[in-house]
Amino acid sequence: MSLLTLIITINKADLALSQTLEKSQNSNIENLSQVNSLTPISNIVYKPIKIDGREIFKVAAIAGQEIQGNSNTSPLNIRVKLYENNLRQTIKNCFDADTLKLTLEIQENQTLVFASDAEELKNQELIAIRDLDAQIHGISREDLANQIIGFMRDALIRAQRERKPDYLFRQFLISIGIILALILLSFLISILQKYYFNRYQKLQKLIESLKLSYPQIDELRNNQQLSTVKPELTLGQKQQLIWEQQQDKNYFFRSLLQVIHIILWLCGIGWILGNFPYSRWLQIFLLSYAMVLTTIISTYLIIQASPVIINWFAINSFQRLETETSVQRTVSRAITFSHTLQGIVMFTLACLGILLVFQNLNISLIIILVGLGIISLTVSLGGHNLVKDIISGILILVEDQYAIGDIIDLDYTIGYVEDMNFRVTQLRDSGGRLSTIPHGNISTVHNLTKDWASIDLRIKVNLDTNLSLALKLIKQVTNELINDASWGDKILEHASILAVNNVSQTEVEITIRVKTIPRKQWNVAREFCYRLKQNFERENIAVNATITSKYRS
Repeated sequence: MSLLTLIITINKADLALSQTLEKSQNSNIENLSQVNSLTPISNIVYKPIKIDGREIFKVAAIAGQEIQGNSNTSPLNIRVKLYENNLRQTIKNCFDADTLKLTLEIQENQTLVFASDAEELKNQELIAIRDLDAQIHGISREDLANQIIGFMRDALIRAQRERKPDYLFRQFLISIGIILALILLSFLISILQKYYFNRYQKLQKLIESLKLSYPQIDELRNNQQLSTVKPELTLGQKQQLIWEQQQDKNYFFRSLLQVIHIILWLCGIGWILGNFPYSRWLQIFLLSYAMVLTTIISTYLIIQASPVIINWFAINSFQRLETETSVQRTVSRAITFSHTLQGIVMFTLACLGILLVFQNLNISLIIILVGLGIISLTVSLGGHNLVKDIISGILILVEDQYAIGDIIDLDYTIGYVEDMNFRVTQLRDSGGRLSTIPHGNISTVHNLTKDWASIDLRIKVNLDTNLSLALKLIKQVTNELINDASWGDKILEHASILAVNNVSQTEVEITIRVKTIPRKQWNVAREFCYRLKQNFERENIAVNATITSKYRS
């Protein structure tokens, strides 16, 4: 509403002038203040004559007539300053609006316009219309002069009326009301922003708690949001993606509120500036950059909305991935590409927005692109490590060396991949430490959770234990787990009894290897030990089981 009111307020005066001009119009020219109505001449330049920021008509001159190369001292600029000073002086003299009269004096090479009234204003010279001025408008000098004096008189009367104390006081009260309304709207927007920010923080805590629980994510199986999804379809990662999408939506709404806040204040300030004749030129100056501001704001909002759209596509792809093979690996790669694409899309949109801004500022895009090419070449030569990191990151993604959610061993650090982009990978170890590693520094990657995982169990029994019975009970536990609805799809093969590893004076050690889906080996091993202990107790067999793995959860 504020924006529409501002537009109506700004255009109201121009509409009144246009209506006056149409009544007095005797030729095919539609609006003298519009540039597109001018006859284009290559060696002629022109500038507008304005009263309180409102254009009256344009004066012309031959291009390249600056004095000593100074464009401010060109004949055209001198004429513009002289005529505008004459108009301001006429307004300052407080003429009688009822008897104000504009007259013409036709000379050989120009037509002079004079102002006079029934009181003290006597033949005040205002402007001089020359043949070149009429030429750019495509009409004769006489017709141009007759058209100008009609709306120039109205413009002078309006300018004088807007300087009267009662008018200024009324506009002052309106401006105070606008400021109070803006303060109230700002307060309401701040309340909404605080509400969204509190929700954002809650989602952030949920995501952090979920990351800390990796790879222990079985408790999410009963989450209502995931009731239609297969229990083992990387529930933790999908839940994280859902919460991240909610975070992105939250951040977008907060950004939208910020933009609305800025637009309201810009519109309010523009409205206030247009209320007073002394500051109206600032309003017109702001409006001249409206397209630039619109481009910046639109680009900003599109950038903030892009993560929401990308995550939406990633989440909806889960339904298709459920029926495919290697579901878990495909889901991990989809999440990884989702995170990476966000940065690429945001960077691309920002570059396009900058180019559009330069285009709206009438800056040559060729110059900008050449400059960007030089900067890119300089960065590539001076920042070879950055280029190396990006190229290595692209190869990691394309070759599927690892993805978000994988547990990897880089020799010097080990942990699960919490986040990654084209330049760096972030690893969270079991102690909670987050390591950021440039891709250019990665030489060897040990992926502990790609395609399948295994874990070794060292089962120790007393020396006098019946080994045949013990092995039978171990196989029985394996069959129970495979046939169990909650655990069967986690185990890829029957547990392999590798060998009797060690025999001491008191114990016999049996090694068992369990092959599972990625990141489930520890949960399966714990459940295996729990059931094995129960079965051994029923047969009065003492057992001591140790879970062996390079990475301990």
